[in-house]
Amino acid sequence: MIPELPELPEVREHSIRAVRMQNQIPVQLPAIGIGDLGTPGLVGYNIRAIEAARYAEAIRIAFEITRRQNMIAAARAREIDRQAQVAAQRRREWWR
Repeated sequence: MIPELPELPEVREHSIRAVRMQNQIPVQLPAIGIGDLGTPGLVGYNIRAIEAARYAEAIRIAFEITRRQNMIAAARAREIDRQAQVAAQRRREWWR
């Protein structure tokens, strides 16, 4: 007497694309349609607007720091050039 063999599982595709798509929903679900379900209606303020304002402020501060650093670097370069010019004029006067 030979026992019946269990049925084999379905063979699945093993390509890279199949593995990537394995945990994704195949069809996009329709929108709920109740209206705005975001947090502004629930908490009374817009989190995205607050984060955008914080980001804009951080960028403003970064640009201000960069502008001041560039001004300091330009002032240092002018001072070094002035000192080099004075030293060159003194050397020239010494040869006369």
